[in-house]
Amino acid sequence: MIPLAPLITQIKQHLEQLLEVLQQERTALATATPEHIQQLTDEKKRLLDGIDNANRKRNLMLVKFGVLDAKAPSEAAFTEWLSQQTNMDDVKDLVRDCNDLLDQCKQANETNAHILATLRKRNKAMFEMLQGHSRKNKVYTSSGGTRPVSSKHTLGRA
Repeated sequence: MIPLAPLITQIKQHLEQLLEVLQQERTALATATPEHIQQLTDEKKRLLDGIDNANRKRNLMLVKFGVLDAKAPSEAAFTEWLSQQTNMDDVKDLVRDCNDLLDQCKQANETNAHILATLRKRNKAMFEMLQGHSRKNKVYTSSGGTRPVSSKHTLGRA
């Protein structure tokens, strides 16, 4: 029997922690605290590295036992092999839990990416306002083109 349960349990624990960090990141993005966001980013990197290492060990073990092809190990081959096993219900449950957690992590990460994009747009607009530039305010040039209105009395120059 292949000892997969400890490795997959480790991956599951990392995924649970990653989901928690992503949820904390969402809160930190709302409060816009850069130090906390950087701390959470470092934690995400550490967890993702742990997941990668555990997954690499799992693949090496599966190659060693002849489950996966050493040249092209695939998740589909592992999933098919696992579905044919009758005595590995605990591992099947762990893999199912990991897949569910992975989907939740992806969703939380996409939500955080949308929040970041919105914050980036807002900050850019505010910065342009401080500089006296606005993409909306344009004047026609003598050649018929347009250019942004430039104010000589901007907050940035005050």
